[in-house]
This record gives sequence, structure tokens and C-alpha cells, in this order.
Amino acid sequence: MVNDNMQETSQFVYKLQLSYKGTQYSGWQFQTQNQETVQEYVENVLKKIAKHQKIKLSGASRTDTGVHASGQTLKVTLPKKIDPQNLMKGMNTTLPNDIRVVSCDFTHHDLNVVLDCKSKEYHYYFTVNKNQNALVHEAVYSYPENLDIEKMKKACSFLLGKHNFFSFCNPSARLNTPYRVITDCSIEKTNFLTMEKDVYYLKIFGPGFLRYMVRYLMGALWDIGAGKLSIEDFQLSLQTGEEHGVRTKAPARGLHLIHIEYH
Repeated sequence: MVNDNMQETSQFVYKLQLSYKGTQYSGWQFQTQNQETVQEYVENVLKKIAKHQKIKLSGASRTDTGVHASGQTLKVTLPKKIDPQNLMKGMNTTLPNDIRVVSCDFTHHDLNVVLDCKSKEYHYYFTVNKNQNALVHEAVYSYPENLDIEKMKKACSFLLGKHNFFSFCNPSARLNTPYRVITDCSIEKTNFLTMEKDVYYLKIFGPGFLRYMVRYLMGALWDIGAGKLSIEDFQLSLQTGEEHGVRTKAPARGLHLIHIEYH
């Protein structure tokens, strides 16, 4: 909790945790094209609450079209003081049902939700059940072939540490350094999706990810599990940044931003 005397005059800063189902949206970030984004809906609601006075809004992670989140972090600056619980209630009353504020509190003006991030956790959910339950279709991808899950688990161990992800990201992201650090990575079987059997997920942690990086890594692990990509070629790509073997980008709908940890 941030004390009132820590707020600048006439500006009150909040840290929000946002969850959303990304199926109907063109990602998180506002776009100049006439496309619906999660940010647009959140900004419009905040402007109404602030009676169209100036607000500021920044999100920690740019999730792409169709990607879901349970732990997107927002920094919101408003021109008036509102009790955090009342702000959360007011936003949720107006937001679409597939966008929800799950926590809200005062924070410091100097918080940078992007640069102050310590770690991000992503999950990619997939099933090997060919007759997928319709209730989970938008959140879980049904892989059409048999998979060697144990081989995929073994491949995850080679992702730990700092590697060159040049060949596992969107080409536009390659303008920056392609090196990223993975602190934890595993393939787990779910025990909470009781309406669907044989659901697994890639669980991956790191301070930052390149665009499409998790989706390309999920695709590579599928290719390894299906016998289309060798672990040796996978390791070589991580060492050199060059494209060895096939490259498959997993569809957006199985990807979920779970949590963002701050220093």
C-alpha cells in the first residue's frame, strides 16, 4: 500500500492485475487500424470513470491477437483519488465479461511495469485428445498427431540459461538482441481441467521474451515430440541462432500470460 503523501499532487497511481480471454481481440496494445484491442476497452472505461480528464495507462506485456492473460499488469494514473476496491468494482461493472480486473492497489509514480519486471510466467495449453471438448476449444490447442511427451520434457532442459533465440521469434524482433534467459521450463500435465482429459502445458519463466518466442518454442517442442525435429538441431539453433530443422509457430489460442513478478 502506498501512502497518500507518496502521491503527486492531483495524480493518483494504481497497479492493476488484469485477466482477459483474447479470442475476440487484436491483442493488448492499441492499434491505429480499426481493430478492437483490450487496451482500447480498458482506456475507454477509465476515461469515463475520470469524466474524460487526462489519464495514463501502460501495460507490462504486449500479448498478440488471440492470446489470453490471467496476470497482465497495468500502471494507471488518474486525476482523482478513488478507493482501489471501488475502482476495480467500477471497471468490472463496465468492462466486457471477457476482461476483468482481478486486483487493484495504489503504487509509486516511478513504477515502470515493463523495465521493473523481474520475471514473466507463460503457459501454453495443448491436448493430445483428438476429440476435444468444445468448452476448452478457445483456450487449449488440440495437437493433431501423437507426441512423445518424455522427449519434449527432455528438450525443455536445454532451454534453461541464456541462449540465442534468433530463429525462434518474429523477424521484426530480431532488430534487438536475440539473447534471452530462461529460468525455468517444463512440460506439465494439468489436474484442474476436469472437463478435458490429457491436457498438458508448457510452463516457462524468464525476465523477458521476444515476440512469438513462446509460440515458436512450443512449435519446436511439438516437432521434437512428433519426430520431425531432432534435439541436436534444437540445441544447435539455440547455440548459433541459425535455423536448423523445421520451424513451427504454435497457434495463439493456447498461450496464456500467467503472472508477472516485480523487484
